Amino acid sequence: MPYPASLTLKQLESCHDEYLYSADTLRRIDLLTAGGHKLEKNIEEFLPQRPGEDNEVYEARRRKYNYLNILGSAINQQVAKLSSAALSVSGIGNEPLWEQFREDTDLAGRSERELLSHIFAELLKFRKVYLHVDKPRALVAPLNRAQEAALGLRPYAIAYSPFQVTNWHEESGKLQWIKIRQIVTSQPDPTQEPQTIAKWTFIDNTSIATYAAPVKLRNGRIEEINGKGAADETPLPLQSEILHGLGEIPVIKIELPDSLWVADQAYPKALEHLKTEHTRHDMLTLAYFQRTYKKVRVPDDDLEETYSEVEPIKTGLQHVLELDDFKWNEPTGTIIEHINNTLQSIKDEVRDLISLGGGSTTTEAVRQSGESKVMDFVKQEAILRQYGNIICQAYQSLLQLVAKSAGLSNPEQISVTGLQSFDNDTLESLISKVTNLSTIDFTTLAANLPPTAYKLIYSQLVSLLVGNLSAEQQQAIAAEIDSIIAAPAI
Repeated sequence: MPYPASLTLKQLESCHDEYLYSADTLRRIDLLTAGGHKLEKNIEEFLPQRPGEDNEVYEARRRKYNYLNILGSAINQQVAKLSSAALSVSGIGNEPLWEQFREDTDLAGRSERELLSHIFAELLKFRKVYLHVDKPRALVAPLNRAQEAALGLRPYAIAYSPFQVTNWHEESGKLQWIKIRQIVTSQPDPTQEPQTIAKWTFIDNTSIATYAAPVKLRNGRIEEINGKGAADETPLPLQSEILHGLGEIPVIKIELPDSLWVADQAYPKALEHLKTEHTRHDMLTLAYFQRTYKKVRVPDDDLEETYSEVEPIKTGLQHVLELDDFKWNEPTGTIIEHINNTLQSIKDEVRDLISLGGGSTTTEAVRQSGESKVMDFVKQEAILRQYGNIICQAYQSLLQLVAKSAGLSNPEQISVTGLQSFDNDTLESLISKVTNLSTIDFTTLAANLPPTAYKLIYSQLVSLLVGNLSAEQQQAIAAEIDSIIAAPAI
């Protein structure tokens, strides 16, 4: 569709209802999975000031920020498990593009395996991720694929988080257009001050259009545009509009069902862990002897005093009682043990929620039978296979879109399988696999299966045996399998 020469700030900043509904939850999940300084800068949101708490006391308590990133580490463990599985890509032939793309999917060195790990981590955290297939811009239009290759204009993939995709439209479950909002810092000249640039990119079935302008932000909102005050009707100019010529939107949306979006279920427990751990740390740093006392009074010497506004006793605590007796009370610290047990229980619950019940991490796992533990791992692998199917289907669509963007023929022949076995091989298990594989009668198997099915099974068996491989190694093995299948039977 043709885009106007300018759009107002209100039009550009408009958001989808679903985005507005989920933005706060996604932001809290992002902070709790990131931890570290990113969470520390926003700790007031998770540790608010208590009713009646003085500002000085709250500031002292806030500075005691302490957080064990159990949510982020549990998600990283799941990503590592899925990354241990083998992936098989067929139907790409010997086209040089594929080795280049699979070794560098974003023109910045991100490999295929790193892209899949990033997709899985984003899905676990935010439920959705968007993949955009684009090409670098050239000063001159290439006349053929050879010139395009010489100019380095091969397709690449960009991953957008649901934070960046602020608006979209779908028909029959298929994207028609999306809007991407980005705030970037630009400083092409090191002798000048950096600029904050707001950029909105529209991607639809025919074109990619970008609106942008230098801005000044306050609390995440645009306060100035081009050095002037920003209003809803302030126009922002169209920077570029490029026809991509694909006949469909070059964006793939990957979305998990609610039952597989584990961060949504686990982040409240991670927040409980943060508050409980902070309370323990606050108690430990205030664990000193507190005495109580009663002022000595001479009869009738306080007739002119009022007790409606008594100055509080300066002890460092929020409230101190003034009693009649004087004694020392040594704290026993038994509550700390209960808090420690609670923290461990929350940690186990988060890990179990992320793995969806597979491989229990609680102390009860010690008393489990061997068969019960095996069933736990079977359940966990079943869940990981569901994730694997979703990612394989999405990556297959991505490769087909890359092939179409590069002008290759028959992109629909590309197939992606794998991400189904998550064993960590020992020497014994590897020997067992090789032994079992050597007993297969491949001649009989080939005679009873269609050639395409035979090739897929052959490729999957080899992939499961050798595990993770680079794109170059996978392509070499695929070519060797083709030659073995094409060789005449002896």
